[in-house]
Amino acid sequence: MYRLGVIGAGNMGMAILNGAISSGAVKAHETAVFDLDAEKKMICKGKGCAVLEDEGEVYKDSAVLLFAVKPQNFETLLNKLSGFKPPEGQIIVTIAAGVSTGYIKSFLKQSKRFIRVMPNTPLLIGKGASFLSKSEEVTDAEFEKIRAIFGAMGETAVIPEDKMNEVIPVNGSSPAFVYYFIDAVAKSAEKMGVDYDTALRLAAATFIGSAEMILKSGKTPEELIKMVCSPGGTTIEAIKVFDARSLYDIIDEACVKCAKRAYEIGK
Repeated sequence: MYRLGVIGAGNMGMAILNGAISSGAVKAHETAVFDLDAEKKMICKGKGCAVLEDEGEVYKDSAVLLFAVKPQNFETLLNKLSGFKPPEGQIIVTIAAGVSTGYIKSFLKQSKRFIRVMPNTPLLIGKGASFLSKSEEVTDAEFEKIRAIFGAMGETAVIPEDKMNEVIPVNGSSPAFVYYFIDAVAKSAEKMGVDYDTALRLAAATFIGSAEMILKSGKTPEELIKMVCSPGGTTIEAIKVFDARSLYDIIDEACVKCAKRAYEIGK
């Protein structure tokens, strides 16, 4: 019996596997992985993980099983796994956006213990943010062990599963929002004669520092904005443009549409 099984060794699957091993939650030889990609298989073998040739073998021999496949591939996977029997007490961890535990249960009728996670891509560098929920059958102690794995790769928070779609724009999609804004600032600087790569680097560093200010200063975003916006100064002119264009409303609309889309494609 493997302590951790992983189906799908893409970027997120590998990040979580690495986090589990580096945090000491499991040892590499206690893990089993399945992926179709030959290169990913070799990487996992190089880490000391068992690489199995069938998803069902991972499913039936793992105490904790991570589903790290794309949402569009879930039905095919679940149909295949439905022919296998899971071990007693297995916990299934799923990170697929829009895929509910109820949907998984409709295929894997013997599985009852689930932890659902909404992570984000900064987990790849140990700076992620993950929302987690659990089914009633998972004990608090078991849940905290899984949460600690994600905690080793960044911030975590617990929410009810029925709010998982609503937090997608908070952490799942928002890295793209940040990249969009940084790129826009750097491109504007380039138009004004500043080297793009230099502007990009400094803008990115500014985002890191600004985020840390929110987390560590004890001040609200509104208070921090006022600290930068001297009356009659430069920053207030930019904020006036944002306010005139109703940037808060634009962002709100974008977040609502993001969550709505999760319900449209959800299972």
